[in-house]
Amino acid sequence: MKVDNTSKRKIGNYDVYERKSHRGWAIIILPAGIRIDTFHGFPHIHFSPNGKKHEIMVNEFEVALEIVDQHIFSNIIIDKEKLLEELL
Repeated sequence: MKVDNTSKRKIGNYDVYERKSHRGWAIIILPAGIRIDTFHGFPHIHFSPNGKKHEIMVNEFEVALEIVDQHIFSNIIIDKEKLLEELL
């Protein structure tokens, strides 16, 4: 049986989807098409749907979400390189 917890909220011009399940967690930022997740056994970020996975050091969902929130509030537009640095 599939059990997960998914929610959506608006931050600036972005829709941020949050998902937790027994397999891991994910944060999806649209329309930027960015996904941060742990579904492949380690925390990583995708900058495009089929793009390369960049490993990140942030392991905890709440910490990653706070970094994403602060990044959007501070920069208004997502700077992918800067976001990756913040998650390392």
